[in-house]
Amino acid sequence: MSNRAPRETVEEFVTALTEALADYQIPEPSAAQRSQLVKHYQMMLAWNRRTNLTRISEPAAAARLHYADSLAGHRFIGGAQSLLDIGSGAGFPAIPLAVLRPDVRVTALEANQKKSLFLAEARDALRLANFDIAMARVESFDLSAFDLLTSRALDRAEEVLPAIIERMTERQRFMLYCTKELLDKFSARFAADFTIQAQPMPQSTSRLIVTFARHHPSVKSNDAGDARRSN
Repeated sequence: MSNRAPRETVEEFVTALTEALADYQIPEPSAAQRSQLVKHYQMMLAWNRRTNLTRISEPAAAARLHYADSLAGHRFIGGAQSLLDIGSGAGFPAIPLAVLRPDVRVTALEANQKKSLFLAEARDALRLANFDIAMARVESFDLSAFDLLTSRALDRAEEVLPAIIERMTERQRFMLYCTKELLDKFSARFAADFTIQAQPMPQSTSRLIVTFARHHPSVKSNDAGDARRSN
């Protein structure tokens, strides 16, 4: 399958990506990292003609809503050495984060065979030595080996995500890309046992990155409070 995209499309994507990364105050990627992101975008376009990877493929929208949004999560990685992206799809946020943070072992968990095949081909084409793919359903997958869990645009999120949060250990954190509506629902359910912090995406009031961490045993449940929001 050819990964070539029209030159104008690629140029528009590169320009939009540069602007979006500046808006999000994301560290400037190296020339090699930028090349990897562009190659992934080209591959996604090619595969999207035959396989439904994403409905967002127009250069400017993809640059901001896929790549910049994904990379905004880099500031929440902290000291995590391993990251699991649950329901990775076309590789968001897993591939952009693996590109920007080669020091972190990133695993994409994807149950769909065609999407898993795309992820494997992208890994090889981008030469991502720190990127793995696991083709499995989250319900049957062992999450305990990962420092940081993440998910973005997961199918049946309201059904699936609570079970993931409940399975978290005290040493794990969960970085969730979600809407304010979903945050409100999860805050009401989990605030007693988890520290919940939310960061809005730049130029958006509805899209958030939310982190969940279990309270240490010494933290009393009545001290949990509501979800904390920082700007």
